[in-house]
Amino acid sequence: MQEDRRIQYSKMVLRESLLALMKERPINKITVTDLCRQANLNRNTFYMHYHSPVHLLSSIEESFFAVIKELIERSILDDVHVKSSFVEICEHIADNSDLCTILFSDHGNGDYLERVIYILHDRSIEVWREQMPHMDVNTLESYYSFISSGSAAVIKNWIKHGMKETPQEIARFIEKVNRSVEHSFV
Repeated sequence: MQEDRRIQYSKMVLRESLLALMKERPINKITVTDLCRQANLNRNTFYMHYHSPVHLLSSIEESFFAVIKELIERSILDDVHVKSSFVEICEHIADNSDLCTILFSDHGNGDYLERVIYILHDRSIEVWREQMPHMDVNTLESYYSFISSGSAAVIKNWIKHGMKETPQEIARFIEKVNRSVEHSFV
């Protein structure tokens, strides 16, 4: 069932208002009153959809996470398209730069990036066990932590510094670094 346009509008305005407020301060310093004032909506409208600013942020994060997860899972299923999927992920981040700037900042939820990092965990360990049977599981876990955290740090730095490189350039850089690390283990 499709939502009424008024509901869609209210949610959009609340989302934009929350993101605008989060540019100034962390989520735990934003009240429902602040949000409603920024959105020019009443508290009843807010409470019809969300029970707190954190709940609204969680809803925004979940929507973005679902798209990233779909792109990543598609790349897992088809190793031929891993590069293009990674570029798509970086493009999606660039297309949502305002949101990502906040989600990956100190004002966002610190656990969010960790959730994104671990989407590929199980499948990566499985593939590496086949490719590198001489490596024990603890080493593969450390390898995954290094690769995923490094990739996330590059993306976070890219976002923090205004995304001067294109999504294709940043994806290519991450792939190149990850492949060079992978070659030292194979």
